[in-house]
Amino acid sequence: MRVFKNYFKITWAHKTPILLYTIIFFVLMSFAMKNTTQTSYKPVDVNIYVQDKANTKLSKSLYDYLDRNAKIKTMDETIVDDKLFYDIINAAVIIPEDFDITKQVLYKVAPNNAYAMDIKEKINIYLSQVSYYEKSGFTENEAIKNANDDLDKKIDVSIKEGSVNSKKDKSKFYFNFLNYLLLAQVILVVSNIALVYKKQPILMRNNVSPCPRTRINMELMLGHIVTGLVFWLIYMILFCVLYKYDFTKTHINLMMLNSFVFTISVVSMAVMISSVIKNSNTVQGVMNIVSLGSSFLCGAFVPQELLGKTALTIGRIFPGFYYIKNNEILEEFPEISKILPNLLIILGFSIVFIVISVLAKPKGNDNINK
Repeated sequence: MRVFKNYFKITWAHKTPILLYTIIFFVLMSFAMKNTTQTSYKPVDVNIYVQDKANTKLSKSLYDYLDRNAKIKTMDETIVDDKLFYDIINAAVIIPEDFDITKQVLYKVAPNNAYAMDIKEKINIYLSQVSYYEKSGFTENEAIKNANDDLDKKIDVSIKEGSVNSKKDKSKFYFNFLNYLLLAQVILVVSNIALVYKKQPILMRNNVSPCPRTRINMELMLGHIVTGLVFWLIYMILFCVLYKYDFTKTHINLMMLNSFVFTISVVSMAVMISSVIKNSNTVQGVMNIVSLGSSFLCGAFVPQELLGKTALTIGRIFPGFYYIKNNEILEEFPEISKILPNLLIILGFSIVFIVISVLAKPKGNDNINK
């Protein structure tokens, strides 16, 4: 197993780019896993200017209500328009002298300010509430008190933690991004090592060695397979650490199986690419084109439902399309029968890549790297 052992010595020589990809991925996943999901509702503080020209019980109660639900800023009346223009305040409310009769206020908002409409809505709700009580026979004081009691009631709104959908979304994001990472790292390692064994001194030495050529190729293939599986295993362990893997989740188990089958196709693709690459200078370019290009077209970075028809049509020529499609399916239907057709397609890609590698091998050996 000398060739097999040397395989991983050469792999270790490329540890820098491999570790770099792994670290970048780990950082991205760590940021994605931060608990940014809000579990409670908190209203946004809106800065407003209020001028009460009526100075009545109703106008004062409205002023107090706005003060409890927004930040009232004190300023000279002459600069209110400037403050609105520069978005220093969101709205200006003028309570006119005939407010008790008209029940209307003068209202100015900052240009293109979404929060200002919230204040207008609050004013309408407050005045409507007071009006309802007065029409029901309550005095003005009672109507104001009852309206304040009703509108000051606080209801705790919270989002249940541990939502199944949120877990699925995060898991799907992780496994979708693996499409890019596995392609980049496996192609990089396999192609570079294959080119090392194509160099003239090594190839000539292997040709005269007592080790049969078939055995050398088998050990190289075994090294390729082990490399792919090691990368897959590393990212499965990383997933278990970051996502606190629950073995009872069927959709996660099937996503892992899906990624395992995809890894097989990635290894076979990398072997095919290495069989046709003639120059080590082209490895990085080919790796970037295949990994980034297919990831964009297949939906690793942008969800497939947001991609255009043309992109999806082109993406179907890559196994990553069916791998990511399975992840989308598993989010809603965690059943192996639902993803089996796409798994077979991915394995079909693997067979095609191997056939191309075998057919291209004689030509590859004719182009020995000197």
